Amino acid sequence: MDAKKKKEIKAMLIKMKEHKLSEIKQNNDDLESVENFKDDAQDFADMATNIYDKELHYDLTEKNKKLLVDIEDALERIDKGNYGKCDSCGGEVSFERLKALPFAKTCMKCLSGKKGKGRK
Repeated sequence: MDAKKKKEIKAMLIKMKEHKLSEIKQNNDDLESVENFKDDAQDFADMATNIYDKELHYDLTEKNKKLLVDIEDALERIDKGNYGKCDSCGGEVSFERLKALPFAKTCMKCLSGKKGKGRK
């Protein structure tokens, strides 16, 4: 992959990272709001809604944290010079795939099981 494409992908990853950090902060703020509402909950329906909201915010935060780790890993691979290499076969991950999923670690052939079968 040429330097121009790597620069484009890196900019996408940085933007995604900023967005995920913002979402995590928003989820934490929302969770705090749900926690504050807990004391005001008067009936069973309010308590059930409160529990649901709390679990939803925890789930969203965890998913965003996992994505953030993948994004940071991709940025590190760019800096180390091994970005765009398939973890399974060592081949190139297509630019189209990386543009759609910039933190992808496998090529489409390995992902679909045509290549690298039996590898973990």
